[in-house]
Amino acid sequence: MRLAPLLTIVVPVLLLSAAHLSQAQETSADTVAFRPPAARSGLFRTDEVYSPDNAAFVKWNGMLARHLAQLAEAGSCEGCVAAEWRDLVAQLTALPFRDKLEAVNAAINRHPYVTSMRNWGETNRWETPLEFLSKGGQCQDYAIAKYLALRAAGVAADRLRLVVLRDMRLGMDHAVTIAYGEGEAWVLDNQSAAIAPADSLLHYQPYYSISEQGWWLHRGPHARYAAAGAHATLN
Repeated sequence: MRLAPLLTIVVPVLLLSAAHLSQAQETSADTVAFRPPAARSGLFRTDEVYSPDNAAFVKWNGMLARHLAQLAEAGSCEGCVAAEWRDLVAQLTALPFRDKLEAVNAAINRHPYVTSMRNWGETNRWETPLEFLSKGGQCQDYAIAKYLALRAAGVAADRLRLVVLRDMRLGMDHAVTIAYGEGEAWVLDNQSAAIAPADSLLHYQPYYSISEQGWWLHRGPHARYAAAGAHATLN
């Protein structure tokens, strides 16, 4: 897949103070308790610091609010984008877990890659699924659509994350969906037709991951944690 120009985003994770990190690490018992049973170690071979406070993630929170509002506004329309969304969710709901992942990855990956600037005239809009189905989108938009489709199909929030990471092979930043199950953290990626265990993708180094229940800072030699003021870019 040809990659579009990079779009710069501020990563609020990377603006944490050393004091905040120390305080978060002191509550490690809560962090371990929150993790899904399959998540015995951090994603992509990293250490993780968990926080339940998503307030700094304005684009994520705004997208979730717009998503609920758009679904309510669409109602039970026929032949509309919301109907396409409902059909996808219904198809996924009937499938076993692994089949859900493969089906949603294939369905969402069929949509075109379109930059946020082309769609919205801004560098980094985080699209709702209905916006994505209507207009296409960037890597985070594929990841969001997969995450929310799986949530609507009955997969619990504590089994899903959206991850912003660095693709070391391409030298570009990227976003993917993670789904925990069958003893693995599965990666759903718009750059791949197949889902894969996170630990098998050695070229991915995460900055942070997020769900409706909180977010995780990734640290260690396989993470992209940087000094305060650092930025990540998403293709």
